[in-house]
Amino acid sequence: MQNVIIKSNPKDQLVIKCWIVAMLALGFVVSVTIPKLAISKLGELGYGVYGLIVGFSGILAFADLGLIPGLTRELAKPLATGEQVHVEAVLRRLDRLVLGLSLCLASACLILMYYSIPVFNKQAVHALVIFSVATFYTCRADIRAALLRVSGAIVESYILRGLYLVVYLTTVVALYYFVDRWNGIALVCYAQLLAAVVYYTFIKNSLGRHLVASSLSKGESAASADTANFWKEAWRVSSPERLNRVIQLTVSAIERPLLIVTAGLAMVTSYDLLMRLLMFVSAVPGALSQPLQAMLLHDSVRPQSSRRFPMALRLTKIVGALCAVAGLIVAVVILVFFHQALFHVPSRLPLFVGVLLAVVAAVNVQTAPGSAALLAKGVVGPISRKLYVETSGVVLGFIAALWLRDGLVFIVVRNAALGLSAVGFLLAEKHWRDG
Repeated sequence: MQNVIIKSNPKDQLVIKCWIVAMLALGFVVSVTIPKLAISKLGELGYGVYGLIVGFSGILAFADLGLIPGLTRELAKPLATGEQVHVEAVLRRLDRLVLGLSLCLASACLILMYYSIPVFNKQAVHALVIFSVATFYTCRADIRAALLRVSGAIVESYILRGLYLVVYLTTVVALYYFVDRWNGIALVCYAQLLAAVVYYTFIKNSLGRHLVASSLSKGESAASADTANFWKEAWRVSSPERLNRVIQLTVSAIERPLLIVTAGLAMVTSYDLLMRLLMFVSAVPGALSQPLQAMLLHDSVRPQSSRRFPMALRLTKIVGALCAVAGLIVAVVILVFFHQALFHVPSRLPLFVGVLLAVVAAVNVQTAPGSAALLAKGVVGPISRKLYVETSGVVLGFIAALWLRDGLVFIVVRNAALGLSAVGFLLAEKHWRDG
């Protein structure tokens, strides 16, 4: 079997981005429909508990130590040259790491929930356990999806992500219409677990087929994955993402528990719904940027004549900016005029908080393409400096929130720092990339 290299032009790249946007449109439907159905069954306060558990996803996602950027960069060449043994050895080692950390992080979430919820109950523990298992499978699937994109199967990886959303939404809708009484919030988490297992199974099989095909065409190598240099470089390139995961973990541990203590479960419900609305702002540009590093890495290990994505960075920036502006308008309009009609509960957040978060999300998501381009080159310093500013916002916001005894202060200060760091990055990005 011969390895056939398919050249691409800007039109082909636009087709890839259209597929991604189509999958995200489905994601929007899921992000709005599921809370709407869940609130109808659980009530505003019951959904607040679920919102707290969902907020722990930032903690549980730390199980991969943010290694995906470094691993995709270091595995780009083994994927291209058919070193199946190498890639599979790395994945086995990473799976063991993810499992161990997932158990530790789930235990930490349990402690946080115990001290946050006014009336602690076994149903909440049950839901958290199922949500943690679902996140574990999703984490393993996302690692393999990133490698699938580096191998060139970008559309396929997003179609399989769409399968995850379809299974998740279909299961929740079926439960809503065929189960008269939901026994707590665990049912929603079980639906997510089912979708995560299906997603992982299909992604794993798809990556396996690509590895086998690549090995047959190139001749399988017995290269060892357990080399100090490989993991050292993967760890170095992943340092910004790892710092970003630490920030997410810290925010997840502080944000929603602090809101519960200072403002109650109803405020957590409103905040969770706002975060879902902000998917209109950031999901499309963010998702367009996710495969960008894979595209750049895919081309970097190939001759100039056989590169498939020469216009990827520019096209991602243009489409992402347009989508962010459109999403910002949609999110603010829904928040101001249609929140009650859409979710059946009013937004209890001050309007200026919602608008601030929407604007910051629209600005911050514009840094994703530049970050992907820098990571593809192995340049991590500028991204780390941006994250240091975000970290200072988290620290200052937490101190201010404790002083004023208001969880919303933490959200405002943290997002103000996030917006400033994004503006600074955008102003200096071209200089860093060209340098």
